[in-house]
Amino acid sequence: MRAHRLLALLLLGALVPLAACGTDDGAAPFDPADPNPSATAPPTTTPTVPTLPDAAPADASSAPDASPPSPDASRDAAIDATQPDGSKPDAAPPTPDAGPSPLCLAATPGAYCGNDMMRDADPKVLYQCPGANRAPTSSTPCANGCVVAPAGTADYCAAPATTGTYRLPWRAGTSMRLTQDCNDSCCADHVGDARYAWDFANGGGFPIVAVRGGTVTHLKMNSTRGCGTSSCVNDTNLVVVDHGDGTHATYLHLQGGTLGPGVTCGGTVTRGQVLGTAGTTGWSTGVHLHLQVSRVHTGAPRCECGPTGQGCAANTVPWANFWSSAAYPTVAVSFDEWAAASTCGNRRMAMPPSQN
Repeated sequence: MRAHRLLALLLLGALVPLAACGTDDGAAPFDPADPNPSATAPPTTTPTVPTLPDAAPADASSAPDASPPSPDASRDAAIDATQPDGSKPDAAPPTPDAGPSPLCLAATPGAYCGNDMMRDADPKVLYQCPGANRAPTSSTPCANGCVVAPAGTADYCAAPATTGTYRLPWRAGTSMRLTQDCNDSCCADHVGDARYAWDFANGGGFPIVAVRGGTVTHLKMNSTRGCGTSSCVNDTNLVVVDHGDGTHATYLHLQGGTLGPGVTCGGTVTRGQVLGTAGTTGWSTGVHLHLQVSRVHTGAPRCECGPTGQGCAANTVPWANFWSSAAYPTVAVSFDEWAAASTCGNRRMAMPPSQN
């Protein structure tokens, strides 16, 4: 019996420490499946873990975008935004309709008004066309309108009308004589359609100035020949200035190579501007200036001898494009210094001083 009691006491002493290990001291309950029951159990509260810069926060709703929005995304966001009145702004202003572009229809290259052999063009604009069914290479607005010329001749912008009156065609301080009057029976040339014409001379080559401003439409300055017969008629040098009111002034017999500074065919001149020097080219027997004012030939070619008047033969003059005729006669004019200019009467006289 004593042996049995001793054995029982020994067994009881061995079991006491095992019971103490199961005492509740705030640790997690013992898990028989835990391979390391003696290890300290983790705390019941989750420790704070610092968030790394690239890590997304636990709350996805507050997380920033992974990358900045693209320009298009920003624009779309702005478009989606509503205005105070509840409306949304337009994504972009509407593009105005520019309309169809001008198109050349003529097969022959050249200058055409918008209403002449053009499609979808402005009639007040002069277009340079390279050929049929092609776009114009350039365009020039015509402030005074575009003139449609006859077939085979380039269209052109109308010359601006000039203001002011006529003044005598030489500089102030220059002495001058009238050597042939208007409607003068002397030489059978200042008569009929050409009766309002005058010849002026002073024995030398005086500077010729514009009697009125305008656009130079015909210019020839490359001849050096003249004589007293009609055989020299086409050797004359000349300047024609369109005044923009349907009239132009013609200056004949200028000395070759004396074109005034800044004067070009197609360019403008002002009243009193030097055009050239009086000479004796063409049908002429002495140095003088022939002056007349006549009607403009509608649609006639211009600048046949180029911008400086040197581009045609020295013995060629395009008379038909500017000279007086029954259809385009000379007209009576009055000068500031000489009101009786158009009275006519075979006068030979000293001229009054010029105001130019």
